[in-house]
Amino acid sequence: MDKNYTMAGILMLAVAFGILFLQQQDMKRQAEERAAEPPTVEQPVLPDNGAGPGFDAPGEGSTSVPSMKQIAEVEEGIIANGGQPIISNGQPEAQKDARPPEETYEIENDLLRVVFTTYGGAIKEVALKDYPAINGQEEPYIFNQGSELPALSISLADADGSVEEYAPAYRFLSGGSGSRKIEFAYELVPGVELVRAYEVSNATEGASPYIIKHSTRFQNQTPNIFSINHIFVNVGTAPPTDADPSGYHLNFSYYDGEDYEYISRNKFEGGGFWGFFKRDPATDIQRSTKAVWASAKNQFFAAIVTPENPGIGIFAQPASLPPKTPRGEPLIGITGAIEFDLQNVNAHSERTLSMDLYVGPKEYSRLISLDQRQEYVMQLGFFGIIGKFLLWMLLALHNMVGNYGVAIIMMTIIIRLTLWPLTAKAAQSSKKMQTIQEPLKEIKEKYKDQPEKIQKETLKLFQQHKINPAAGCLPILIQMPIFFGLFQMLRSASELRFAHFLWIEDLSLEDTVATIGGFPFNPLPLVMGVTMYYQMKMTPMNMDSAQQKIFKMLPFFFLIICYNFSSGLVLYWTVSNCFTILQQFITNRRKDAEEPTKAPALSAQVVPAGRKKKKLKNPPKK
Repeated sequence: MDKNYTMAGILMLAVAFGILFLQQQDMKRQAEERAAEPPTVEQPVLPDNGAGPGFDAPGEGSTSVPSMKQIAEVEEGIIANGGQPIISNGQPEAQKDARPPEETYEIENDLLRVVFTTYGGAIKEVALKDYPAINGQEEPYIFNQGSELPALSISLADADGSVEEYAPAYRFLSGGSGSRKIEFAYELVPGVELVRAYEVSNATEGASPYIIKHSTRFQNQTPNIFSINHIFVNVGTAPPTDADPSGYHLNFSYYDGEDYEYISRNKFEGGGFWGFFKRDPATDIQRSTKAVWASAKNQFFAAIVTPENPGIGIFAQPASLPPKTPRGEPLIGITGAIEFDLQNVNAHSERTLSMDLYVGPKEYSRLISLDQRQEYVMQLGFFGIIGKFLLWMLLALHNMVGNYGVAIIMMTIIIRLTLWPLTAKAAQSSKKMQTIQEPLKEIKEKYKDQPEKIQKETLKLFQQHKINPAAGCLPILIQMPIFFGLFQMLRSASELRFAHFLWIEDLSLEDTVATIGGFPFNPLPLVMGVTMYYQMKMTPMNMDSAQQKIFKMLPFFFLIICYNFSSGLVLYWTVSNCFTILQQFITNRRKDAEEPTKAPALSAQVVPAGRKKKKLKNPPKK
């Protein structure tokens, strides 16, 4: 029956909303637990003061020189390569201070300012000039800020399988301020040098202005073979955003040429989902897999490393960042690296590892131009195709009107106008159902002990009045993928960051205008709840009293779930409710061509509506 189909559709939508709400609350709870716990720092094992192990001098006929792994294994207390120490992550600060003072250099274009450090000859931080860090201020958003690991820094695999940073002090070669190029060099052993070069583009369109081209060259000028073995190149560190405190979009991800995979920050925290699917915490995650590209990203920005030749594995771990609040709560980001097996460099030759690093906004038009499925970092979910189309529509409308709030309203109206024939038919069907309640009641009373007969006679009544019992459910089912596609798109699109509309300062956040007793006051979800209440009040109730009570509670249920959703999403839902109210108003005022009728003759043949019963020319004689 219609009421069963309608209730099923509404309950499905409510359950889906409930799952989103529970996930959000679970992530929020985990974020609060992390904030309450003091950050833990692993204490390094202090080395002996002895000379430690060293390299055997190559004898006559030697065919190799020490590899990078062997060099890295000469750690605490050992000085190699012209007095420069090999520094591994987690060593005492006194040993890090043994390096020469850090020097920083910059290169830039119209959209990026890239700061390099001589510690590792890599990227200390990247400033995105067109994206402010704080709403209303001019200071740019800085990627990798506060991270101990420079982006594109080199790490090595230790004997126990752990990954250790390899960050000696490089020497500056050329480029820097006033140039779009820069080079650093480091002598691994006499005759073997590591040269790291970077370049930014002066383009302004597509992804090009946000790409840093990089090459690492191993130059072997000795008569021996130099073994590089496995190295890891860091992607960078992504911090959480204010709009995503639970870290839903904060993850390390990679693409193997067929599938896109991501490792969320909560993978390292243990726990589970409301007591289910429990897992132990992990310090890091390492996988052997083809890596066409890898990314560290948050809700709005991403760093994506795309090597010229795919890597053979990935490594991911959480990263402690400087606190951002007066209470000093730890800020936990995520970082990771791509693993490469470069094998050996022959005598008097070199081997080059080339890659592109994209550091910029998660804008679909830019990411798709990278041409290796990098747009997957948008994380649009199962309904990604719908999300991409809605994003295209939103951007096109914004180009017309210049405001994302107005663009969302226009997009909602276009969607609802497209669905008008379907939703109008559902509204008419619901109204017709209201008109045949008395005949339905007569059928149930007449055949109260014959369920099959009730079903048969009810279907006849539906056919007589041209009522589709599933019509009330179908519009809800069709709108669900649209809603969830829009939900994922609005949470991930960097265009909505700091987008203003009326009193709303940021459409990617809830529209909090005040805090009363520690509770945020968000007006827009309240407006949404009111519109949903009037929408349901205008809709004919073809249900029993128990179902009507559940139905009337739904506005309050949805209000709780959507209260902390992004303003852009709540704006869509509110406008959609207003459109439904208008459509139901038009439907309720419209007079049906067919007046309500009594139940069909229960013991005689049912005559279809609109067809007259034929008279017999020669009736049988009595």
